[in-house]
Amino acid sequence: MDNIQIFKNESFGEVRVAGTSDKPLFCLADVCKVLELGNPSQVKTRLCGEVITNEVIPDSLGRQQEMIFINEDGLYDVILDSRKPQAKTFRKWVTSEILPSIRKHGIYATDNVIDQILNNPDFGIELLTKLKEERSARIEAEKQVAVLTHVNKTYTCTEVAKELGLKSAIELNNRLKELGVQYKVNQTWVPYTKYATLGWFDIKQEVADNGHIIYHRKITGIGRQGIINLINS
Repeated sequence: MDNIQIFKNESFGEVRVAGTSDKPLFCLADVCKVLELGNPSQVKTRLCGEVITNEVIPDSLGRQQEMIFINEDGLYDVILDSRKPQAKTFRKWVTSEILPSIRKHGIYATDNVIDQILNNPDFGIELLTKLKEERSARIEAEKQVAVLTHVNKTYTCTEVAKELGLKSAIELNNRLKELGVQYKVNQTWVPYTKYATLGWFDIKQEVADNGHIIYHRKITGIGRQGIINLINS
């Protein structure tokens, strides 16, 4: 990754930031150094996987090395997890890096608020906690919207197979057979009762000119998510 920005401060050194302005990534080793935390690897074990990413960046000699980066939620987790009485370092970190991030996310920081953060680390911690809660609530709302967009839609096996990275609908159908979701009758895939009652499939019948019954099967929005969860589990 080439888009590395280094923030320098005489009091706490350098912090490498990658990512984008909307989704910045902070070098975990640098954050731990600023907050006077110990082993970054131990700090990493206390974080959930979704806030962590590995990025390959050049070192001071131009050599490529893999480093651990954390997103904003991870940054807040590390700050809030610190138990050491390091108000001075914390204050400087807030004013040089965290405060601009808070402004960017819509929390209006008046001079009075800034003074409170500078003079009262607990106030800064409370503000960061509220910001993290707001971000989590927004992410959850976005997930709900994403789910609702699939509620009334149906999908072909080919579409779901492509979403799962499978080669074809044939491969998906065979996987569903192996997982006990469906079985084959006269060249037609039929869901077992459990999955039929769950509403995973929308099956319609059509009578052909020769009198034969043709079944048209599609996967519902609920079925799509269920199949994705089942195959990825």
